[in-house]
Parts: sequence; structure tokens; C-alpha cells
Amino acid sequence: MRFLEKVPLRYRIIVEVLLIVILVALFYYLMYQPRVEKITRLKQQYDSLSLKVSRLKPIALSYDQFKREVELLDKQFNMVLEVLPNERSYNELYDQIVGLAENNGVKVLLFQPAGQNRIDNFHSSVNFKMNIEARYVELISFLYRINYLDKIINLRNMQIKGIKTKEGDIVLNINLGLNSYMFNVPKGN
Repeated sequence: MRFLEKVPLRYRIIVEVLLIVILVALFYYLMYQPRVEKITRLKQQYDSLSLKVSRLKPIALSYDQFKREVELLDKQFNMVLEVLPNERSYNELYDQIVGLAENNGVKVLLFQPAGQNRIDNFHSSVNFKMNIEARYVELISFLYRINYLDKIINLRNMQIKGIKTKEGDIVLNINLGLNSYMFNVPKGN
């Protein structure tokens, strides 16, 4: 303590003020600043979570809104049903494809189902074989117009060879592999 008595009062006050400033600065940087940063992070997390929770709130529909939603879904489902054939519409599919071919000057020699491939519980791929004779322009016209049928028809493969007719003309003999899709009929129906 005698050492402190020898130091002039002015220097002791300056040292004491500096010690107080250093202690306050240490407290600020070691205690207060991390707590403020933690509180800021928690506020941001809270805001983020509250935003996520607000997005999770179910939308309450009135009966009329619910009815409109169901009617819209029903219309969309009926549109899909019109595009995809079922077991009863094979004849319609045959009529559409063969009629389209004949309207484009294509001679249909064979059109037959070639099996089904189950895709999932909902629908299956239905395969068809077709053998036709046509000139090049008639073939292109027929293939182009397949896109505009009411049903979904995919051309899977095609083999072309030139043959001579009895009259001596050269025409194309084409073997086509086609497929469409159908809804699976539940067992027991």
C-alpha cells in the first residue's frame, strides 16, 4: 500500500479510470456482445419458424369453394378418361386409327393388340401391331395426323421396306409398333 501512496493522486485516478474502462470493455466484449448476438439469432430463428408455421396453416374452404374444387378435379379426371382408352374402347381406337389410315390413302393389312404392360396400379400400356402399305407422302400424312386423334397414341418402332405391287409400282410396306394407355380395371368389377 505504501507504493500507492507514493504515486500522485492524479495518476492513481487515471489508472483507476483506465481499469474501470478496461473492465467495462471486457464485460461488453465477453458477456454483453455474445448475449446480444445470441438474442438476435434467436429472433431470426423465431421469425423463420413463425413464417414456416404460418405457411403450414390449413386453408379453410367453405362448402361452396370445396364443391368447386371437387367439380374441377372431376372435370380434369373426365378429360383424362376421354384421352386414355379402357377395355371397352379398343374398337373405338381401332376405328380411329384404321379410319385415319384409310382416309390418308394407306392400306391397312393388319391391326392387332400386342399385349399390355402394367405400369402401376393405376394404368397400363397397351401395345398394338400394325402392318400397312403406302407411298411415302401418304405414310408421312398418316403419321402426322396420329397426333390429332382423341386418344394418346405413341409410335414405338417402325420397319420400312420397299415392295413391288402387281402393277410394278414400288410402295412401302411398314410394320408399326404402337402403344396407348388405359386405366386398370379393379379386380372384382
